[in-house]
Amino acid sequence: MNLFLMDIDGTLVDCESVDTKCYSRAIKDVLGVDVDADWSHYQNVTESGVLDEILARNEVIANRLLIHRQVEKRYLERLREFLATHPAELNQVQGAKDFIEQMKERDDTYLAIATGGWESVAKLKLRAVGIDVSNITFASSSDAMSRTEIMALAAFRAKQDTGFSFKRRVFFGHGEWNKFASQELGYDFVAVGENTQHHTHIPNLVHYQAAFSQLSIH
Repeated sequence: MNLFLMDIDGTLVDCESVDTKCYSRAIKDVLGVDVDADWSHYQNVTESGVLDEILARNEVIANRLLIHRQVEKRYLERLREFLATHPAELNQVQGAKDFIEQMKERDDTYLAIATGGWESVAKLKLRAVGIDVSNITFASSSDAMSRTEIMALAAFRAKQDTGFSFKRRVFFGHGEWNKFASQELGYDFVAVGENTQHHTHIPNLVHYQAAFSQLSIH
């Protein structure tokens, strides 16, 4: 049995510019500080991890949990406001919905979501583009700050949900941080999109068979 772990941003949902704008402005709204939007400058490229590092840099010690909740709430508000006026700006990555549905039909494969976004925000984006993950194992930045912890938790929950011991774990993701986390955990990695160099790479999920061929998955 194979476990396919899916990132969301840049892998299932094309939302990078929207995300960056709404997330950065939510932090500015709550903390009054400007955000360095070059995510490579952060140790943990997740919504909780980046915020925690911003709090540390600004020497904010008290009420961190409350601030996380306030930023998440404001982020949701900003994203909902944006979608209400620009619904066409958020789209699925090409082939995402079809890929999800086809993988659900396979007897040798189980799907799980492992996203660096907060669960509430991630599920709002998925609903906005019409991707149903209601029966899919889910782990997010609401559970942990680091990519490796989120991915390992998704795999653990998948094992609990199915009772299977997975022979192979494959992570489909966008961004160097996902590549590094996959390597650290010993998972196969499929780079989706144009921003990450890797020997197993596809421009979008329409081309998933090319990745399967490289990974010898039939």
